Amino acid sequence: MNRNFAYSFVLLLASSHIHALNENLFIEKVLQSTHLFESATIDLKIKEIELLGDERQYGNWHWDLDGEVLLSRRLQNKDTNYTYTHQQIKSDQLLSTELSKRFFSNGSELTLSLSGSLPKTSEEKYKNQSYSSDVVTSASLVDAEINWQLPLLRNVDGILDQRTYDLAVLELQDEQWVFREFQEKTVGSYLKGYFEYAILTDDASLLKVYINQLDLFDAYIKRSAFDEKLVSYNERALNKAKSRLVSLKGEQLTLAEELENILDPGELANIKAVKDYVKTSPFGDVESSAIELKRIRIERLKNQRQIHYYQNALKPELDLSINASRAVQKGNYSSYSESNTTDVEVSLSFEYPLSGDVGAKTLLRKYQLKARQLEIKYNKKLESLKAKQKTLLLRLQANLNEIDFIINQLAQQDLTEIGFKGLLAVEVRPYVDGLADTLELRLNYNDELIKYQHARIDYDNLLSRLLAKPF
Repeated sequence: MNRNFAYSFVLLLASSHIHALNENLFIEKVLQSTHLFESATIDLKIKEIELLGDERQYGNWHWDLDGEVLLSRRLQNKDTNYTYTHQQIKSDQLLSTELSKRFFSNGSELTLSLSGSLPKTSEEKYKNQSYSSDVVTSASLVDAEINWQLPLLRNVDGILDQRTYDLAVLELQDEQWVFREFQEKTVGSYLKGYFEYAILTDDASLLKVYINQLDLFDAYIKRSAFDEKLVSYNERALNKAKSRLVSLKGEQLTLAEELENILDPGELANIKAVKDYVKTSPFGDVESSAIELKRIRIERLKNQRQIHYYQNALKPELDLSINASRAVQKGNYSSYSESNTTDVEVSLSFEYPLSGDVGAKTLLRKYQLKARQLEIKYNKKLESLKAKQKTLLLRLQANLNEIDFIINQLAQQDLTEIGFKGLLAVEVRPYVDGLADTLELRLNYNDELIKYQHARIDYDNLLSRLLAKPF
């Protein structure tokens, strides 16, 4: 028998393996495949835009400018001995601006306003149905005002006004975790395919070496006129291995089609077997890391925000207002006058519906009950995830035990090299069976390795740690 082929087969079967590309680099390739996450990214961007809009709507300075030009004419006739206005034409030019802001810190609102007008009136006087005189008056009015309103009970700290913004903040956080969860699941799915493809590549290499050996045996025993039963036995083993290789190639092709979404042909071809396999850390607190629980906690915060809203809505309304204004008015022509007026006003307003607010009471009760419902939901999910974590750990350990068992069996395999010269018929079948047994052990090892990596990925996904970068 050829001195090298059996020895090289044993070396190949005894090698440890899994993949050539670094797992972290592969994860980066998945994350860089923007087409996978485009729709989810848009959802996240929409929430960011909505939050920015709510923030600007509530907390920004609002500046308004108003202007108006007025013109009116009035004509009347009277049969009287007294002087009256036969015709009156009024015009006015008005311009005003207002600057206002609501504050997140205490719910107060500050308003600054400035307005001015230039009214003008032309009058034509009649007496006894005849023209008497003309009168033209004009004036200017400038008014500046500052107003500050502070809620003391119902809307204290802006608990009512800020609800939309506060809920938008929590909804954005939730959408961020939805996006992170989608990334984790997508990475996990592709990572499973990646490891499976790498391990099946090794399966294919093992089968090819095995088939090559059986081909050599087949050619030799046919030339050596061995018993037809030995020839048929070897051929059956050869055909079975070839059929198995064809089936394996089909599985690889399916996996390759999926991986081509993120890898170019060169990268796909470079997935090869190398030593060792990725192990996972059994440690991890599912309560602090699971995204599903984080989302329920956000849901509880949103519900608590609604409770605070309706609790405050049932309180009396008590507002403190401080208002200061200064008006400067000047007239000329026949109505010339000048006045400066300064007003300062402090008020405390109180309002409370004695019949109560049925709507607020109803919704408050609803959200209070929902709080208990969310607590139950959280506890059930926590127990479910803890049970899943325990199951995955047991599965991981069982996979590792099986892998160690197969490694020990492989170490006990004794494929002593034999030569073609002097090969006896009684040696053919045992040697072919030995090669087949060793091949099956290696293929079983790879099957267990796939199971282990799938469970390992599920475990890391459960603890939200497939993505190394923090959110």
